[in-house]
Parts: sequence; structure tokens; C-alpha cells
Amino acid sequence: MLKDIRNLLNGTVYGMTLIIPGVSATIFAIILGFYDELIHTVNHFKEDYRKNIRYLAVFIVGVAVGAVVFSSVVLFLLANHSLPTMLLFMGLLAGIIPLLALKAKGATRRIAPREVVLAVVSMLALIALSRAVPAPTAESPEYPGAVNVVLLLLILLAGFINGATLLIPGLSGAFLLLIMGLYPLIIHSISSVGTYIGDPGNFALLQDTLIVLAPFGIGGIIGCIGIAKLMEKLLRDYHEAVYAVILGLVLGSIVVLALDPIVYQSGISAASIVIGIVMFFAGGFAAFIMGKRCEK
Repeated sequence: MLKDIRNLLNGTVYGMTLIIPGVSATIFAIILGFYDELIHTVNHFKEDYRKNIRYLAVFIVGVAVGAVVFSSVVLFLLANHSLPTMLLFMGLLAGIIPLLALKAKGATRRIAPREVVLAVVSMLALIALSRAVPAPTAESPEYPGAVNVVLLLLILLAGFINGATLLIPGLSGAFLLLIMGLYPLIIHSISSVGTYIGDPGNFALLQDTLIVLAPFGIGGIIGCIGIAKLMEKLLRDYHEAVYAVILGLVLGSIVVLALDPIVYQSGISAASIVIGIVMFFAGGFAAFIMGKRCEK
């Protein structure tokens, strides 16, 4: 029972971070120490399917709760307290850097030139990519009046890509949704689930929500299963190189978040700056402590 509760909480945190542009949910799986278990469960599902079904069912429930509940919260925070919120996210990412650097060093306890190059290239690539992406918005768009086959296929593809990022540390699925221009629609659809729960008779809202989330979810499942074995092999055979790339992506994510116009969306005041600095160091300290636990 205690393991189920911990698994549910891990899934909830995972779901919360899935909807934050620039923040990799999988990084938090590493911080909380369940990334390897998640990869192993997906890849070796048939070995102990009853145990694995229970693990994944509880975890997915947590992900759903975290995403649905936090989608409305993050939209509110970004709209009204954007600077402290973004500084908290940046602090959480900064706090995990020592752990990633340690993993990139490997047994030699030093980062080889190849790993340095991989980290720098991945960091610069992410920053360059972000400059070509329109700024995210905290405003919820209306559902499209007519959903055609092309849009459904695009949502399915977005789900597949996001499913793959569920197991690729350093890549933000929400950030990739921005690139595809689907972030506002997906985040609005997720938050609408909570709205429907409060108004279960609103079948029009349910239909609009399912039209978007059903293909997105199907694509996500396919992408997650498809990438799991690849990530397990890469982590086994190229451990230091993989973590060097992850380190670069995290460093790049911090820069991307710092340059994002949404930081200044709710205005800048002395109070928001002070609170933001406190949130940055609080998030960094929390991530660092959890990262130290993962070293053991």
C-alpha cells in the first residue's frame, strides 16, 4: 500500500511537470528516483504483468490527476505570478545539474572532452530551436469549430512525440507542443477535464475534449512504448554520453525559460523579484537534496 501511495505521488508530480513548457518531466523522475523502474516496467511488462499492470495503473492515475489539477493552476500562476513561477521552475532545473554532471562523469569522475562537446551542442541546439518558437500563452483558446482529418493526425503525431519525451530526460513535451502550435489547444483540453467533472451534464464539452485528448493519448502510448527499449539500450551502452546530452538540454532549458517573454507577463515588482529569488533557491535546494538521495 505504501508503495502504491508513493507511486501515485510520483505520477502526480510527473503529470504536473508534463504541462510546463521547457521543463522535462523525466528529469523529475530521475530526481525522485523512479526513472529506471519506469523504464524497466515498460520494457519488461510481460515478465510480471500483474505487478506491472498495478504499477502502471496507479502511476497513470497519478499522472492524470497531476496534469488535470495542475493545468488550471499553472495557467493561473503564469498569468498572475509569472516571474516567481518561472524562477521556481528554473531553480528546480538548476538543482539537478550536480547530479547530471556526476552521471556524465561516470566511473572516471571526470567529464571527458566528448561529453563536454555533447553537452554544449545539445544546449546550443535547444536554445537555437527555442528562438524559432512563438511565445507560449496562458490564455485558453476555443476548440476548433470543425476538426478535420489533418488536425486529428497532427494531434496523434503530437501525442506520439510527447509519449517519446516521457522517457527521454531533458526534453519537454510541452515545449515540443509549442513548436507544433498545439500547446494552447492541448493544455485547454486537459484543464477542461476538470471543468467537466464539475459539470458532468455538459456533453458538448466532453465531446470537444475527447476529440482532442483521445488521439493525443493514443499517440502518447505508442510513442512511450516505442522509445522505451531504445532509451534502456542507450543508457546501458552509452551512459555517460546520454547524461552529457541531458545535462546540455537542462542547461539550455534554463536559458530558454529565462528568455521566455512569459516571465514578464504579469509584470515586474520589487515583491515579485524577492519572492522569485526565494522560489529559485527553494526549488534548487529541493532538487539538489533529492538528487543527492539518488546518488546513494
